[in-house]
Amino acid sequence: MKTISRFFLIISLALFFNACTHNNGDIGELFGTWKLQSITINNSLDTNYQNNILWKFQSSIISMIKTNDATHDRFESWGTWEYANDESQIIFDFTHFDNDNPVGADKYSPLFETHLPKATKIRLDIKKLNGNEMILSYIDDSNGDSYIYKLKKWL
Repeated sequence: MKTISRFFLIISLALFFNACTHNNGDIGELFGTWKLQSITINNSLDTNYQNNILWKFQSSIISMIKTNDATHDRFESWGTWEYANDESQIIFDFTHFDNDNPVGADKYSPLFETHLPKATKIRLDIKKLNGNEMILSYIDDSNGDSYIYKLKKWL
């Protein structure tokens, strides 16, 4: 009886230590939580950015989370993403909706602080992406402003 119990214990431990930790959403270097370190607008640092936004990537979902440490508030918005041009670009899709939130609602829009437009697909150039650093650039066609987003792997 002890042998059977030990056998099941060993099998259980083996399965536990080899279990998936990414819920079928591992997408390589992009996977996980990234802290938005800085935003540069037309070569000037955005001094209004409060260093309080996270971008989370899993499968084809992008989640942007803004926190306020003083009030412990948290707001999260959702979109989808995909690589383009041989993974030299990322396209964010913020055209989603549900019964309570039309296209362009805050729940399905990039956070205001990112300066990214609502209710559209947004193409960002990947300037750098490695295991712990990501740099993306975006040019707003409506006004010609250029943005640089520097992110650091958080979790």
